[in-house]
Amino acid sequence: MRASALLAVLLGFAAAAAAQPPPSVDDVAKRAIDVMAGPAWEKARYIAFTFNVERDGKLAASFPQRWDRYTGNYRVSGQTREGVPFEVVMNVNSRSGHGSQNGTAVTDPAELAKLLALGYQRFINDTYWLLMPLKMLDPGVHRAAEGPRNDSCGHTWDLVKLSFDQGVGLTPGDVYWAWVNRDSGIVDEWDMMLQSMKPEERPIEVLFHDYRRFGGLLISTRREMRGKTQLIRLDDIQVSPDVPKGIFE
Repeated sequence: MRASALLAVLLGFAAAAAAQPPPSVDDVAKRAIDVMAGPAWEKARYIAFTFNVERDGKLAASFPQRWDRYTGNYRVSGQTREGVPFEVVMNVNSRSGHGSQNGTAVTDPAELAKLLALGYQRFINDTYWLLMPLKMLDPGVHRAAEGPRNDSCGHTWDLVKLSFDQGVGLTPGDVYWAWVNRDSGIVDEWDMMLQSMKPEERPIEVLFHDYRRFGGLLISTRREMRGKTQLIRLDDIQVSPDVPKGIFE
């Protein structure tokens, strides 16, 4: 083939590629969910993990958790803001359950209500950190395309802006941006503008590191907050279609 003909073919391919429309925001979200879970998501009934917060290289908080996605049964333990050890066993759908502080069962209705509220707060916050890329298509979640973004090395990300209906979660005024790698389909970054932040503040940039497979789910086990001395570690992860006997008793 003559050089001029070859050049024409190559230019034709380039033009065809350029003419292809960018993927829709829902297509981007669906691809990320398929890459990071696919059919394994439906089978992932039992999820266990420990939500660890590190500040200045030291462990600041740790919350071991167990969750039955099918029934809503949930167990969490750790320390309150005041440093009091607690444990909650509840159903996150009915928000009913029982708990203890300092190893003693809490029976006072008002105190139990506070403890169950703490357990539910941990559930909402910590499971979202664990599974956010898989929840972009949840009811009440609004998606908007805000990409693409490129770097000097030729990598491209499609930005998916996530906002929420009132009543979704505990802080529906939060806004997130998921950076979905166009080559891999994986979420590499998650920017957060929390409803508690001032409008002039910059979103918090969270970088996703150390992806591993657990029961078919691809999960980033270390989340770095850019420019801060804090990171989130997701340890002791288990994903299974079966619930261990007695785990919520």
